[in-house]
Amino acid sequence: MQLNIGRGQYLNFAATTAIGADPRTWFGLLRRHWREVDWQFWPKVLAVSCFVLIMWPFVLFEHWKFDKRIRAQKVAPPVFIIGHQRSGTTYLYYLLARDPQFGFLSVKEGFMPWIYLSWLGFLRTALAKALPNKRPMDDLRLGIDLPTEPEYTLGNMTPSTMVPGYNFPRSMWPIFKSNVLFEDDRARNEWKSALRYFMQKLTLRHNGIPLMLKSPENLARVKEILEVFPYARFIHIKRDPVTVYFSTEKLYSVTLPMVALQHCDGKVVEEFIMESYPAMFRRFFADRHLIPPGQLAEIRYEDLIGNEMSVLQDVYKRLNMNGFEAASPEIIKEVKSYSDYKRNSYDYPQQRVSEIRSRWADVITELGY
Repeated sequence: MQLNIGRGQYLNFAATTAIGADPRTWFGLLRRHWREVDWQFWPKVLAVSCFVLIMWPFVLFEHWKFDKRIRAQKVAPPVFIIGHQRSGTTYLYYLLARDPQFGFLSVKEGFMPWIYLSWLGFLRTALAKALPNKRPMDDLRLGIDLPTEPEYTLGNMTPSTMVPGYNFPRSMWPIFKSNVLFEDDRARNEWKSALRYFMQKLTLRHNGIPLMLKSPENLARVKEILEVFPYARFIHIKRDPVTVYFSTEKLYSVTLPMVALQHCDGKVVEEFIMESYPAMFRRFFADRHLIPPGQLAEIRYEDLIGNEMSVLQDVYKRLNMNGFEAASPEIIKEVKSYSDYKRNSYDYPQQRVSEIRSRWADVITELGY
């Protein structure tokens, strides 16, 4: 795997989501990992630090104005789309977000989670100028009003997410074990607290309606989500594991150079994918029984493509969600907008395929592939 974390990223802020962090989170991240920052990235770290401090009065203002209302906000039973990276979670999210009965996290809210209630107009204007039209890893549409996943958003609210692993890819595996598998109790508690506040604030932003969210890392966090939101519903989308492996390689080859604060050999990332994929699924399989009846629907990506409306109708039925007929015209429009979309294709080296099938054998069997 080619991973080019080089000179062009040392002062590249195009995808530096950390500028939306509050000082406690950003400097907490640096306190834990400052020794891992390669020297070429220190100017970038200092620039982000200055921006975080400049934005701090705006964060304090929003905290003063809205914190009591946020903490008093009740969260309606949310829906979480879960599935490993590159399993079709984003496409499914784009479709279901067209249902007006749900609120979702948009790019403009996700980028600056501490100030969007007060400064939404400013964020809309600023991000509209800076954001590309398509996602770099798969050419899906990107826009300030489109849905985005909350991992980077929560990463601006607590150091206990997978985001530090993307900033410091040489440490992806131990950070994954701490902040996704939650082998660290402190990380578990910090993440749950941040999730509750994040959901309360986004619910307030959407006037109390239920939220629809997707985050691949949450595949391993079902237990923790249910501890915070016992009535949460889950849609799990799965895809051929071999395809997922090579697609995830491409994802990281594109995204890690944009956010990393250190150099890293591609072989480290390859091994991380090999280790983390089965670890996520084994945790999900172990905790799946905790999801009460009627709160989980599982689908295959291969079944969804070309049969979106029938598959989604069944999902609504299994989760006892009303409103499918009313939402159908908007969902159909979204499906049709991708009629000319071309999916990535990959060359599968047989030696690597054999390794995947060997090391992931139990998970592949359980998934039915």
